[in-house]
Amino acid sequence: MLKKTCFLLGFMGSGKTYWGHRLSERLKVAFVDLDDVIENGEQCSIETIFLQAGADGFRQLERQYLRELALYPPRIIATGGGTPCFFDNMDWMNAHGTTIYLDVPVPVLATRLRANRATRPLLKDVPERGLEVYIGCLLEQREPVYRSARIVVQLEDDADSFLEKLEESATGISRA
Repeated sequence: MLKKTCFLLGFMGSGKTYWGHRLSERLKVAFVDLDDVIENGEQCSIETIFLQAGADGFRQLERQYLRELALYPPRIIATGGGTPCFFDNMDWMNAHGTTIYLDVPVPVLATRLRANRATRPLLKDVPERGLEVYIGCLLEQREPVYRSARIVVQLEDDADSFLEKLEESATGISRA
């Protein structure tokens, strides 16, 4: 049983939404993707928000919607890749729930993001040849914040054991 909201964080393409859905099904709790909440609330895409309000305007909205989610019962929340890195969001999430960093290697992130980088505001202008280097540099900047999560879970080949680790992290209950 989930006693506190569980915030999944990590770089874009780390699987926060994918694993968040599976974890919520397994724990029988609600799942929310922060980007979806923002898009629904603002009635436009994240890409459009970035174009119209700029990165600063988007980050303000992100902070606002993140805090509004605390008004609901415990759930699984997939944050945006940059969410923990702005304002006091990481400290706030650590104080209001369980934070879990999905640690995924740069080559895996680059492979996952290569096909859909045009829809990602931070990646759309990055040439394909420089994608892995760009991801590595941005991840290096964000890593200290990500590592301040209460729990760090590294990507594994075995999806079942990875999901079990997420469940144990979210609930504090070991299946062993």
